[in-house]
Amino acid sequence: MRVRATRDLTQLATSEFFAVVAEGLNLIAKNVIRLWEGAAILGEQKKDAARVLANMAEEEAAKILILIDAVRCPAMPADRFARQLGRFSDHLAKGLYARACWMRPATLADLQKYLNDTRKEFYLDGPNEVDWIFRNEVIQEREGAFYVDYVAHEDGNTWWDPTFAEISGLDIMEPESVRIAKCFCDAGFFTRESLEIVAKLWRSQQLGADTQVQEICGINRATLELMDSHGLLIEQPVSIYRHVVDEWQFPMYDLDLSLKKVNRATLREQQRSWYPDW
Repeated sequence: MRVRATRDLTQLATSEFFAVVAEGLNLIAKNVIRLWEGAAILGEQKKDAARVLANMAEEEAAKILILIDAVRCPAMPADRFARQLGRFSDHLAKGLYARACWMRPATLADLQKYLNDTRKEFYLDGPNEVDWIFRNEVIQEREGAFYVDYVAHEDGNTWWDPTFAEISGLDIMEPESVRIAKCFCDAGFFTRESLEIVAKLWRSQQLGADTQVQEICGINRATLELMDSHGLLIEQPVSIYRHVVDEWQFPMYDLDLSLKKVNRATLREQQRSWYPDW
C-alpha cells in the first residue's frame, strides 16, 4: 500500500476523476463532522482535548477545499494540476487553506499578500515585536497542539508541553473551514454530476491577480443556480446557500503556498538594530 497518492488522480479519465473525488469528499466530510462533533462534546469538560479534535477537524476540512480547488483548476498545465492535488498531504498548505477561510481579501493578489506572512519559516514577535524568533506559526500551531517535544530556544533548551498553550477560559469555536465544508456537503456539491458542473463553470473563467471578490461571489452564485437547474442542489435553508456565495474563497491553485525561507541571521540583526520609537 502507498499512502499520500492523491497526485495519482491526475492519471484518471475526466469522468472517473470526478467520481473518485466525489467519493473522497463524502468520506472526508463524514470525518470532519465526526471530529467536530467530538470536539463540541468535549468542549465543556475537557477543553485541551477538544482543541486537538477541533484542530484536526479544521485541517481535515481544508482537504475538502483543496480538492474542490482541484476541480476548479484547469487540467492544463499538468504540473499545476498535480501540484494542487499534492497539497492534500501538505500540512502547511492545509493550514493556509484553513487560514484563508477567515480572510476577506478584495482581490486574489490581496489574498496572496495576506498569506505571505504566515508562509515565513521564522518570524520575530514579542512585547516589542522583535524579542524572540519563532518558527512558522501555522506549523507550530498544528504540531504544538498535538505533541510533546524537546525544543531549542535562543536562551536554552526546554520541553514543549502542548497542554501549557491551552487557555481554559476560551470556548471552542467552529473553524470556518469546517463550516464552509459542511455547507458544500449540505448543498449537494459532493456528487460526480455536481463536480462536473463546478469544473465546467470555473475552468473556463479567466482569473488573475486583479480579480475582484465581487466577481468570485457572482461565480459562486452562478454555480448554485446551475446545480439547481440540473436538479442537483439539495434543498437547504437560504443561510447555507448564502454562506457558499459569500464565503467560498478565491481559487488558490495559482497562489504560492510553499514555506518561505527566512535567514535567522537577518532576524538577529533586526533584533540588534531595533530601537523604541519613543
